[in-house]
Amino acid sequence: MRTLALVAAAAGLLLAAAAQGAEPALQIHLPRAIQVEGQTLSLGAISVIRSEDASAAARAGGVALGRAPLPAEQLVIDRPTILGRLASSGIRASQVLLSGAEKVAVSRKETQVSPEEALKAAEACLEKSRPSPAGSRWEVRKAPLPFVVPAGEVRIEAHLVPHEVAGEAKVEVAASVDGRPAAAQTLLFQMRYALREAVAAADLPPGAVLTAENVTIRTVVSDQPAPADWAPPYGLTTTQAIRAGTVIRPALARAAKPAIAVRRSENVTMRIQGAGFTVTALGQALEDGRPGDSIKVRNVDSSRVIVARVTADGTVEPTFNEVMK
Repeated sequence: MRTLALVAAAAGLLLAAAAQGAEPALQIHLPRAIQVEGQTLSLGAISVIRSEDASAAARAGGVALGRAPLPAEQLVIDRPTILGRLASSGIRASQVLLSGAEKVAVSRKETQVSPEEALKAAEACLEKSRPSPAGSRWEVRKAPLPFVVPAGEVRIEAHLVPHEVAGEAKVEVAASVDGRPAAAQTLLFQMRYALREAVAAADLPPGAVLTAENVTIRTVVSDQPAPADWAPPYGLTTTQAIRAGTVIRPALARAAKPAIAVRRSENVTMRIQGAGFTVTALGQALEDGRPGDSIKVRNVDSSRVIVARVTADGTVEPTFNEVMK
């Protein structure tokens, strides 16, 4: 109702001015806030201008007010500024009837592209250009920011950026509006691998044999790929006490020692094998020995002490370059 009253009042002023032979009056209504497009501001873009003289209204509407707001920016234009610009254009204040707000808050007509949209575009680019190996995935290091771009037909595109760091990738996500570049940001991704690791399911003493009962296998995410030869540490023995929940690293477990195959003072068979022949003799072990150990053995017939290597079947093989006199 107030706006209609203002328009009626302005119309009356215009008629009175025309009857007196005065120059055509302009009625300019200022809103409290308005959104604009383009790179520059004119009075016609931020106000409603009425006049019986169409050319006078067009002239006033074309009065320049400076640059348009930047994305996410707000400009405030007050009445003195508007009157000053009109005066610079040759339009006197006596010709103008201003109504509405004392100041106009001018912002840009904008569209916001969500972080989820930007991330989705970047991930699609990676999946196509650098797909992750099986059991791994690309993970963004820092979440993207929202895009604030001018209103229009928005298009989101993503492409790889050269990056020489192993296990990382850079993707630029760009937004264009009506075919013109509007905003861009670069996202850094890191390769994350699925890694299996063994964890002590209970407190383990030194020398404990690792089994499926006292070890839990779990999958975690790591920035390093799993060793190709990784296997559950079943059958290994602990090298020290391990608390429950501790990841069992290679240094904490080792292969169990084989059982003693030859015991001290026991008689053993000494065997020498060659091309098409085998020579055996009786010996007496002077030390305990496991398969692969080298121990001292006395030849029962000659009483000579030699060094022999223990085999898995409990026999020993003399090492001739290690004969002891």
